Amino acid sequence: MKRQEEASGEHMAQTVEQVLAARGMTRFHRSVVAITGFAWTFVAMEILLVSFTLPVFQSLWGLSGFSLGLIGAAALLGSFVGSLIWGRLADRIGRRPIFQSVVLWYSVFTALTATAWDPYSLFAFRFLAGLGLGGMLVVDPALLTEYLPPQARGRFLVFLDFFWPIGFVVAIGLSYYFLELLAGAWRLLFVAAAFPAFIAFVARRFIPESPYFLARKGRMDEAADVLTRATGRPVDVASIERPSDDIKGHLAELFRGGLRRSSIVIVVTWIALNFSYYGLFLWLPSALKGIHLGNIYLYLLFSALAQFPGYLTSMRLVESWGRKRTLAAFLILGGLSGYILATATTYENLLFGLFFVSFFNLGAWGAVYPFTSETFPTALRATGFGLAEGVGKITAILGPTVFGFLLDLTGSLLAPLTTIAVVMAVGGVVAATLGRETKGKPLA
Repeated sequence: MKRQEEASGEHMAQTVEQVLAARGMTRFHRSVVAITGFAWTFVAMEILLVSFTLPVFQSLWGLSGFSLGLIGAAALLGSFVGSLIWGRLADRIGRRPIFQSVVLWYSVFTALTATAWDPYSLFAFRFLAGLGLGGMLVVDPALLTEYLPPQARGRFLVFLDFFWPIGFVVAIGLSYYFLELLAGAWRLLFVAAAFPAFIAFVARRFIPESPYFLARKGRMDEAADVLTRATGRPVDVASIERPSDDIKGHLAELFRGGLRRSSIVIVVTWIALNFSYYGLFLWLPSALKGIHLGNIYLYLLFSALAQFPGYLTSMRLVESWGRKRTLAAFLILGGLSGYILATATTYENLLFGLFFVSFFNLGAWGAVYPFTSETFPTALRATGFGLAEGVGKITAILGPTVFGFLLDLTGSLLAPLTTIAVVMAVGGVVAATLGRETKGKPLA
C-alpha cells in the first residue's frame, strides 16, 4: 500500500512547465510582458537616438565616417561585455536581481551621456550604458521564457520584440523635437531618454524570481509560491517535480554533445541579425539624408511602421509554421529585400526595399527569441543568451563600422547595403539547413 501511495505521489508530481501549461495565460503573465516590453520600448528608442545624433556629432567635432561608426557602436561594445557577465550571473544567482539592477545601470549612464564634452567621453558613457543594455537583452527574454506557459511562449516572446518598433517611432518623434525644433539639443534628448528606464526599474521591483530557476536550485517552497502567484491558483510544493541536475551550467557545455550544433546555429543567426540590423538602422538617417529625399523623418516613420506587420506575421507563423522555418524564411527574404534597396534606381523600388527589409529583418528578430530560449536548458539559458548576444554584439559593432568604412571607400551606398543583404541571407540559409525546430519541445 505504501509503495502504491508513493507511486501515486510520483505520478501526480508535475514539472514547472506542466503546471504553467495546465493553468494557461493569466493576468500575471500579461503584466510581466507589459513591464518587460515597456523597458524594451525605451531601450530601442535610446539605441536608435544615436543614429539621429551622429550628424550632430559630425558637425560638432568634425568626425569621419569611421569615427562616427565607432560612436554608434560604443553601446554595442558595452553590450557585448555586459551580456557575457550578466548572463553568467543570472544563471548563478538568479534572474530577478540582474533583471532589476541592469535597467537602473542603463538609465544612469544614459543620463550621464548628456554631460559628454568630447568624442572620447561620449564613447565612454555610451560603452558604460551598453553594459546595462547587454544585461537587459539577455535576462529579459530568459525570465519571460520561464514564466510563460508553453502554448503561448512563442507568440509572446515575439510580442516582446513588438515593443522595439514602438521605441523606433518614439525615437523619431523625440529626435525631431529636440534636434529639429530645438535646434540640436542633443543633451536634453539623452536626459529625456533616461527617465523611462528609471520608471521601468521601479516597476520591475514587483516581479518575482523565475520558478524554473528556483526549482532547479531546490528552492521548492519558493517555486510553489511563485507558481501560485503566476497561475492564480494554489500550487502545493509536494506536487512540483524537482528537475534533474544533469547539466551543471558550465559555459563549455554549450559546445558539447547535442548542444554543440544548436549553439553554433544560434550564434550564426544572431551574428546575421546584429550585423544587418545595426549596420542598416544606425546609418539609415544619414543614408537617407545623402540621397536628398527631403524630410527623412517621414521615410524613417515609414520604415518603423513596416516593422509592426513584420512582427505580427512572425507571431502567427512561429506557432503555426515553427520557429526555425519562420526565422530562416524571414532572414533570406530580408536579404533579398535589402539587395533591392541597395540597387534601387527608382523611388518605387526604394520604398519597396525599405518597407520589406524592415518587415523581414524585425520579424526575424521576433522569431529568434523563442528559437534561442527553447534551445538552451534552464541551467544555461541566460548563459546561452549571453553568448549569442555577446558574439552578436561584436558583429553589431562591425555592422555600423563596416558600413561607414565602405561608404568612405566607395562614396556610394551600394557596397554597404549589399554587404548587409548578403550577411542576412547567409544567416537564413544556415538556420534552414542546420537548425533544429524547437516548437512543441518542453524546456529542459
